[in-house]
Amino acid sequence: MKTFAIFAASLLIASAAFAEDYKVGNLIISHPASHAMVPGAKVGDGFVTITNNGEQPDTLIAARSRRAGLVQLHQMKIDNGIMVMGELKGGLSIPAGQTVKLEPHYHLMFMNVEKSFKQGEKIEATLIFEKAGEVPVTFAVGKIAGPLGPDDQQSAPMDVKGMDMSSMAMPDDPQRTIPKTLKTMFETADKPLTVEPVVVQGDWAIAGWQQDGRGGRALLKKGHHGWRVHLCSGDGIKDAASLQNIGLSAEDAAALAAKLRDAETKLDPKVLALFASFEGTVMMADDSSAGAHGGHDGHSK
Repeated sequence: MKTFAIFAASLLIASAAFAEDYKVGNLIISHPASHAMVPGAKVGDGFVTITNNGEQPDTLIAARSRRAGLVQLHQMKIDNGIMVMGELKGGLSIPAGQTVKLEPHYHLMFMNVEKSFKQGEKIEATLIFEKAGEVPVTFAVGKIAGPLGPDDQQSAPMDVKGMDMSSMAMPDDPQRTIPKTLKTMFETADKPLTVEPVVVQGDWAIAGWQQDGRGGRALLKKGHHGWRVHLCSGDGIKDAASLQNIGLSAEDAAALAAKLRDAETKLDPKVLALFASFEGTVMMADDSSAGAHGGHDGHSK
């Protein structure tokens, strides 16, 4: 289970305070919410809580939205010791008398999004149930990161094998400590992790990674306990504009993007293709907030 793909298992979910509740038959659909997307990202997230007050189960079988070419229901699960994400075939059961939250193991994926979701937007969508039928809902788009909703316990991170990542304080040598941090978190004997290049600007760094035929880029932030992963992405964090939108100053964003560009000119095009294969962005908790899933768009093809 301890692999870099477990970034997906550390997604933190939040529901928007301004989102409506919807009732159809015995189903109550609460707090449909999404996170703002990094500019240029093509995959957005969707989270919702569904309560079945009836005496018969129902099943969420599909969803659609005009803002996406395709909406899928996805599941995170362990496959051969690796936490992976993929489409949930057959739909999600909503048992009678129970509440099911699409977090953290289930979530909607808005695929092929042409116009990235922006904070404050309303994303119209339709949830399709086996018995209740089609239910129009509106997903409220919140911040790109950080808790969004009235129910802060929904923003609690998953425990990655009981490991407190905040305790990983190390001497300040980013070229050594950043690869070591990532390897400690995600490498296994049968699935080695390659971390290069590592570029640093102030309290921010980007590290390219490869593992088990997958790849991407990690954006890290230096805090009181050393370097911590802020998000994982592909090409979504290559340019200064995207980095500035994430929270870097204009000066740091421009400098970090330039350093990354220079470092990656020395890499094999096949490695760059692996980095690009990670779609969208997966947010991680950081020292400055309770954290949020923030645009889980992340899938490594």
